Parts: sequence; structure tokens; C-alpha cells
Amino acid sequence: SSESSSSYSKLTTGFSSRISNVQESFFYPVDRVVVNVPATTANLGPGFDSFGFALDVWNRVIVQKSDRFEMVVEGEGEGRISLTEDNLVVQCVRKVLHSLGKEMPPLRFECQNAVPPTRGMGSSSAALVAGLAAGLALGGKDVTTPANKKLLLQLAANEEGHADNVAPAIYGGFQIAFNAEGHWITQRVHIPDGLQCVLFIPDDEMPTTEARAVLPAKIDRKDAIFNIARASMLINCFATSQFDPLRMAMEDRLHQQYRKHMFPFEPIIKDALEAGAHGAFLSGAGPTVLAITGGVGIANVGSDTMSQFLAEVVSDAMVSSAARLGVRGTAHIATPSYFGLHSNGYDRDGEQLW
Repeated sequence: SSESSSSYSKLTTGFSSRISNVQESFFYPVDRVVVNVPATTANLGPGFDSFGFALDVWNRVIVQKSDRFEMVVEGEGEGRISLTEDNLVVQCVRKVLHSLGKEMPPLRFECQNAVPPTRGMGSSSAALVAGLAAGLALGGKDVTTPANKKLLLQLAANEEGHADNVAPAIYGGFQIAFNAEGHWITQRVHIPDGLQCVLFIPDDEMPTTEARAVLPAKIDRKDAIFNIARASMLINCFATSQFDPLRMAMEDRLHQQYRKHMFPFEPIIKDALEAGAHGAFLSGAGPTVLAITGGVGIANVGSDTMSQFLAEVVSDAMVSSAARLGVRGTAHIATPSYFGLHSNGYDRDGEQLW
């Protein structure tokens, strides 16, 4: 929309300094950009629309100048994600280029997706961030500078309406995010060494719009107090590397209870905890359930088999629990990613620019 283009233009021009404009004027034109963006898990139980961290599961988007438009999707979403110019990645590239006063040239898009769509693992945020970052790079911007990473956050969070997924997708790690006077603010939280994430990912999707539609407009004060206490304890647990209290700190009364009729996740959480998980929660809007394990023995989870063995015990319990409920799905054991978005650019001769 023209209103959206106007807001993009205000942001992209507002974040440019005279020096950065001069520096960027000397950049070689980018012919191909490769953008890698991680999956993310949000809410973490009590931190509704505020908490999120990156997972070591990645989507890669390759955008190259061409003589005609082309879109290829491989991996997750192949055969279902739009291959036309209304694809979210394409829309984001076009919007950013328009805001920079440039028309989108014919481009070839290749999306290599490992993040399952509409499962509560930040697939839409990954697409947003990848498209916006590719657009900025093709428009001659240095996407690695703090100013342009902040610009990227503002653009992506404005599209999403919240920053709990896009912030860790851009910056990596565990991010707390909120909006203050029109600006999206984030702060990084320490992630304990040795933490692992066991994900049960149902085969059935849960569109975020449907999952948000069931939430009440108002909540009871006692539920707000319940979540404030748990969210505070959760941050303290991560900051001080305390795993055991997470089973209490990851409880929630703002969103999970209203979504349990859409997908029976509570027994899966209960069985994960009984199998040894430190805490468990509905990832984002669901339906994926994420359980926290690790923190045993040597911090490096790859230095012996103990952490992996204990994570597999929890994984088996979650799969068995889901099967008893008649829910089909798969499990995956991941680690948090301390890094977010990273990209490479190439000129027409294939020389790497960054």
C-alpha cells in the first residue's frame, strides 16, 4: 500500500547518516545476495509477545539479478509456498527497494527452507527478515552495521506487530523486545551453556491468525501477576544458569490456556517434564511444543553423549504422548543459536563483496 511504502521510506531515509551515505556510494553493485536466517521460538511460556530466542535451524534465501522473475522453493513448504510475486520474500524486497527510490529489477529467488511453516517456529519472521535484508543489500545498504540492523528490526517488527521472533532472527540469542514511543527496543539475555531444545512438531499446521483470534481482549489481574512473577523468574534462571526452576518459570496464564482446545499440548508438556525436561511450553502460537533439557556434566553438549541421551529420552516421551492423543508429528533436538541473520554479497563476476 502507499501508506506502507511511505512508512518504509521514512525509516530507510531516517536511519542514514551523511557519512554512511557517502560510504555506501562507493559500494560495488550487488548482483547476488545470500541471506541466512534462523528459526526462532517465542513466548517461552510467560513472555507473551516479548521473549524469544534463535534456534540452530536455518532458512537460506538466494536472490540474484536475472533477465526474468523466477521463484524456487526447496525443502519445507515446497509445493505449497507461493511461487509468484505475491510471495512474502518478494514483497519485502520490492517494498525496501521502492523506499530507497529504486525499482525492483527482474530477480531469481531461491528459498532453501529448513524451518517448517505455520508451526510456531518463526517461519514468517524468517521470510520477512530475509526479504527485507536482501532488499537493503540490493539497494546498496550495508546490512551489517548497527544502524541498519536496527532499521531491519523496525521494518520487520512493524510488519509483524511484535518483535519476539524477528529480534532473535536478526540478532540471535535470547532477546526481550518491546515497543517504546514507536521504536522497537531489544535487550539480549544470557543463555546457559549446555542448554538443548527438544521440539515436538505436529504434522498439522496452526495459522498464527487463528491462534491469536482465540485470545481474550482483557485478562484478570491475578493472571497478570502470575505471568509477571514467572517471566521475572525465567529471566533470572537464564541469567544465572539455573535450570531446575524453569518448570515453574515457564508456566503461563495469558495465552496457552486459551489455545488448548485447538491442540492438546498440555499432556505433552506434562510428559516431557516427567521424562526429565527442565521446562516446556507452546512455541510461539503453536502447535510445536518445546522442552528445555541439558545442563548436565560438561557444558559443551558435543563433548559426550549424556546431554544427547537425556534429550532423546524427553523426545521419545513427547512423541509417545502425542501418539496417545492421536497427534502425528516428528521430533527434533536443537541448540539455541547465538547468531542471527548473516549474509554474503557477490558482484557480477562472482567476487565476494562481504
